[in-house]
Amino acid sequence: MRGNKKRGYVLEKEVQDLWRSYGVECKRVLGSGAFKHFGKDLEGDVNLKGYKIECKRRKNGVGFKSLYDWLAQDKSTSMLVVRADRMPRLYVLPEKIMIEFAQKMGWFDNKEKK
Repeated sequence: MRGNKKRGYVLEKEVQDLWRSYGVECKRVLGSGAFKHFGKDLEGDVNLKGYKIECKRRKNGVGFKSLYDWLAQDKSTSMLVVRADRMPRLYVLPEKIMIEFAQKMGWFDNKEKK
């Protein structure tokens, strides 16, 4: 397995394992979306309780650096909203905040993280 592909696989597995440890339905998608032409259930990299997640990982964070910098701008920042002209808004949030949302939405199977 090539380095980039392996890093992507590791991230997808980390995401799947984290959510499963909380008892939340989460599954890596066969082929990381390479077989999406065979059906909607094969789209994306990870399926988190019906939400299709695309996972991106970079060795040195090139392309993500600004996101990390903006989130770290103020210690109390919970999430980031970005938008390019004529494009929809995107919400970027740390995993800790995503876990809090999932708890409030009742996704957890009354399990604590293992």
